[in-house]
Amino acid sequence: MTLTNYSLELFIGLLAFLLPLTLLWPGFSIWEVVPKVRVTRHPVLSQQLSWSQLCGAIVVAVTLLFCLFLEMRKRRLDDMVTDVLAIHEATECALAVERDRQAAAARACSQLLDLSTEHYENLMLLGHELRERTRAKQHPPAIEPSDSLIEAGGK
Repeated sequence: MTLTNYSLELFIGLLAFLLPLTLLWPGFSIWEVVPKVRVTRHPVLSQQLSWSQLCGAIVVAVTLLFCLFLEMRKRRLDDMVTDVLAIHEATECALAVERDRQAAAARACSQLLDLSTEHYENLMLLGHELRERTRAKQHPPAIEPSDSLIEAGGK
């Protein structure tokens, strides 16, 4: 702890304990003891401020600076929200395009499956027909001997 910090803390401590004691003296006001500050902005315009006016002005200035700080944070947050919403919107568009692409691929797969089913059915029918034809070719019609040949062979 440095000497200036210690002296400042000592001053604030004494002030905090001595201010309530001033209420015990009748007709005594702390504002009469504290010197007035004269603030001059322009040579033409001069104004004398009391301590309460000066403290009020400081409070107003600090409040305005705090409001300015809050406004800057709000704008920064608004920019971040705008960026996030833009990214979200772009993501949604990309997802919609991907969903459309996947739906088209699913439709194409479904059509290919239908076509392959039809081709398989056609192949099965053709295979069945081919088997029928080959059976018909393998078994020529049986030639039955006529009655005259049987009688001639029997004599």
